[in-house]
Formats: sequence, structure tokens, C-alpha cells
Amino acid sequence: MSARIVIIGGGIGGLTTALALSAAGHASIVTERRSNASEAGAGLQLSPNASHILIRLGLGPALAPKAVAPTELAIRRFGEPRAYLRMPINAAQDAPQWVMKRADLHDALLAAARRDANITLLEGWEMTGWKAEGDQRRVDFSTPDGAKSLHAALVIGADGQRSVVRRLAGDARGIDPSGLEAWRTLIPAEGQPDFIRAAQTNLWLGHDVHAVHYPVAGGQEINLVIIRKSGAQHDGWGVGRSASELESTLAIAASTLRDLASAAPGWRVWSLSDRAPSPLMGKNGVALVGDAAHPILPMLAQGAAIAIEDAAVLANLLPKPAEMTSATLESALKRYASARLGRVGKVHAAARQNARLYHFGKFASYFRDRRMIMLGPEGMQKRFDWLYKFRT
Repeated sequence: MSARIVIIGGGIGGLTTALALSAAGHASIVTERRSNASEAGAGLQLSPNASHILIRLGLGPALAPKAVAPTELAIRRFGEPRAYLRMPINAAQDAPQWVMKRADLHDALLAAARRDANITLLEGWEMTGWKAEGDQRRVDFSTPDGAKSLHAALVIGADGQRSVVRRLAGDARGIDPSGLEAWRTLIPAEGQPDFIRAAQTNLWLGHDVHAVHYPVAGGQEINLVIIRKSGAQHDGWGVGRSASELESTLAIAASTLRDLASAAPGWRVWSLSDRAPSPLMGKNGVALVGDAAHPILPMLAQGAAIAIEDAAVLANLLPKPAEMTSATLESALKRYASARLGRVGKVHAAARQNARLYHFGKFASYFRDRRMIMLGPEGMQKRFDWLYKFRT
């Protein structure tokens, strides 16, 4: 089977890439190693730099009913219920700030891809290797029907932070453990206090720990994440753990935060890692998007957003189908890498800086909080105008 473009990975980055390519006139084949693709995780934030892309791709009507558009960010000390800083959001923006379940976003992308005549989705196809054949690659897979191959002029790696595509392209670096772990859960909103159910994002900053919660699923559930320092390294995604292991962390939390955590039906734990952006984002008939190119710590809530940006920028830069030759493709990939490496490097560094800031020790955390109060809402917002005002 031949195709001009094969995308490895049917997650948020891969499906957004396929939809953006289709909007630009390109057909693609998306392969996904899972037979029933589902998205791990609980909630995510989509800032305007990403939401405007999804709306432009026609996903607004599907996503808006599932999303919540927070009106403010409330910052609290981990042990005190009163917010010491409130920052308005979704004010006078040309695109919304959305919070939603990761699965709701993935489901909407998957449904759109299945409706799109330019997209072929092959589930249960796990990439095993490739071989250059002239100006194309023969990409090999293990499938439910045995070994199969696809031939493509462009292979796009959207296969996550342990990307096979990145490794085969020549970047075999491992991930960099952060020493942090994220406890994630979804809690029914019914019966929770008004400020927890309200359309706002809540950030609780302590010393060596922080928590974030916001409503999702159109306000029916609360996404809660608690991130703390840990010497453990959990293999895999979303290891189930007992709430009793959080007792010492929550002992110093405000009673309202403890009560919310106590309502959790269960917890899943991720060890947090990242890696500097791959210099091979676009080269030799290969492009990387999302975590395959640049796993980012979640302290800026930009993992999904930057993958969506990657997809749109790549689709904008590729030559039209009738004009695609090995030379025009390689030129476009060079421009893609040049356009993305500086920006994603800046996001990667800013997320690491926030990880340090959010997990200061007891003495330094006091001065962190005072500094935020001195900056005020306007000063805090301006720090990240470069991030949220990006448009493709």
C-alpha cells in the first residue's frame, strides 16, 4: 500500500496533524498501535494558541459542549482556602481558554478523522521499522493480520515521548526524569462547594507540592491533579495507587482541598519526565510532532497545545500535493524545524522553570507567593503573552 504521507500515532497530535493536512488538501494514513484507541489521562487545558486551531478545523461545535471556559485563575496557598491572587481569563480574546477531559478531545478528533475522506485510520498497526527505497520509505508494521508495509514520501512521528520514529531517525536520547509524580483523578461535581464547581481554574501552591483543579465534561466532573516530589519512577502510564499514600501530603492541605481529594473514586499516578526538543523535528522525509519531538512538563499545561500547534504549522508549510517533490518536501521540513525549535525550546524551559517555582522549599515558597502578589494579575498575565497570543 502506498501513500504520500503516513502518520505514526493516532493520539491528539497525530489526529490533529491528519485533519490539518486534509484541510490543506493532503491525504494521509494514520496508524495506531492500539486496536481501540483511547486517550489516557484525566483533564487538560487548551489555551487560545491551540483552541483557535481546533475551531478553524471545524471542531468547535463538538468541543464546546464538553468544555468549560474558565473566567479566572485563582491562586491559593496549599494550606489556606483564601485566594491570594485572581487573574481574569477568557476576556477579550479571539479564541477561548478551554478545560476539558482528554478523552473528550480525543473522541472529537477521532470522529472527525473517521468522517474525513482524506484520512485512512489503521488501528492495531504497530510500527516495527523502516527502510529507505529511493525517495520514499517502506514502513513495516505488525498488524492483527500479520506483517504489512506502507510506502510513503513523508513519515510523521506522533508516537509519544518514547517515539520509535524519532529513534529510527537518529535521535536515541532517553527521557529526563523530573523527580516529580502527578496524581490524577476525576471527581463528580455534584455536591462540591460552589467555588470548586465554578468556571475557574484553581492553583494551590505549597512547598514541594502543588495542586490544580477545574471542572470538565461541561461542568459535570472535577479534574484534580496533585504533583509532588518523589524518588520513585513509575513505569507505564497511569499506574493505579491507593489514596492512603497521599495522606502525608494532604495533611498540610486546606480542609476544602482535602475534602475534594477524599471524594476521588480512585487515583492514577504518572512519573513526570521531559526531554529537550529533538533537532530532527524535520529532516530526510521525517517530521516529528508533539511528545515525539519534545515531551514537556505539565506546569504550563501546554503538552497538548504545542502538539496542536506543531500540526498546524507543518500543514501550513508543506507544499501543495501537486507541487510535492523530494526537493520541495525537504525544503518544507527544514522550514518546519526552524519555525518550531525555538518556540518549543522556550516552552520546554518555561515549564521546567515553573516546576522549580511550584516546588520551592518552605522558606523560598513564601517569597515566591509574595512576588506573585506584587506582580498582580496584569503582571502575571503579561509574563506569558508570548505563549498564548501565538497564532498560525
